[in-house]
Amino acid sequence: MRVLFHNTVMNYFSVDARFFRSFIPLLTRPGFLAKKFVSGKRLMYLHPAQFYLFTSIVFFFIFSISTQSARQQFESGLRSAFGKESVLIAETARIRDSLKKELQNNLLEADETDSIVIKKVTTFLEGNKKPNDSITKDSTLKKSMKSSKNSGIKGEFLGFNFNTSKLDSLYVAGASMDQKLKAIGYKESDGWFGKFIGKQLIKLREKHGDGISKVFMDTIPISMFFLIPIFAMLLKLFYRKRGRFAHHMVFSFYYFAFIFLASSIIILTNLIIDIPDWIDITLILSMLIYLYISLKHFYEQGYFKTFFKSFFLIFIYLLFVVPLSFVILSVVTFFVY
Repeated sequence: MRVLFHNTVMNYFSVDARFFRSFIPLLTRPGFLAKKFVSGKRLMYLHPAQFYLFTSIVFFFIFSISTQSARQQFESGLRSAFGKESVLIAETARIRDSLKKELQNNLLEADETDSIVIKKVTTFLEGNKKPNDSITKDSTLKKSMKSSKNSGIKGEFLGFNFNTSKLDSLYVAGASMDQKLKAIGYKESDGWFGKFIGKQLIKLREKHGDGISKVFMDTIPISMFFLIPIFAMLLKLFYRKRGRFAHHMVFSFYYFAFIFLASSIIILTNLIIDIPDWIDITLILSMLIYLYISLKHFYEQGYFKTFFKSFFLIFIYLLFVVPLSFVILSVVTFFVY
């Protein structure tokens, strides 16, 4: 069993002469490889699933490198948007304690008038002392929660009542997860799923979204395995009498392999030399033209009929499938964050 599994995995990841035999036709002859594969000539060219897997790995590797700076800027802006109230509270407490200590030292050397003024300032500092100075005590935790009732961003999200200042105060005070869940309105009747959602929201707040873009990027390759069958289902809808569903899957694998391969070439070229935007746009539009030619060669229908089918296929996919996939990706990212 282990040998069978090992050979299966190695067969999908191996790249041999079939790849180089398939590389040029994929780029220059739209629909050719898919047509050859379904006609029975499967040993001469790389398997569509293998080709897709290889090109997707290459693409996402190059894409992750090229977008690293943008992802860092996004997370930096996200952290700023969340705010760093807890850090400001700690820094304020440190400055206050330092100032109080300095005033007490000066009190010993001051005359009567100055000492009265210093005592008043010290008393003022004591009166405005924040609860974060003794965060390990239960009484401090209660004061911290009380002081945050009228501050911070408040609102309701997914059935939970949010007060950012209260959550930050609990975080600084070292409160348990159960205390935090209770603070946002979690009840035992909400069940395990409600508790999980509450924990994810608290984690997102405490980590200020750090690393969420990486989690999002990691989920994209997985989502593509669901997007390809959807694309094949649309093909089956438009070409009901043109072969089995497996044939549409073959076409879809090769087409997305072309998209990943062409996109990798565009990104690599931009990393070496800065290509004008109009050339980038032209290359992206050429992928749509490639789809039209591929459909014409693979399904062998007229130019006019193929044009309308390719137009509606792209329209439905971009208008409904891609936005829905983005929403699903965002939800999955939140769940696994």
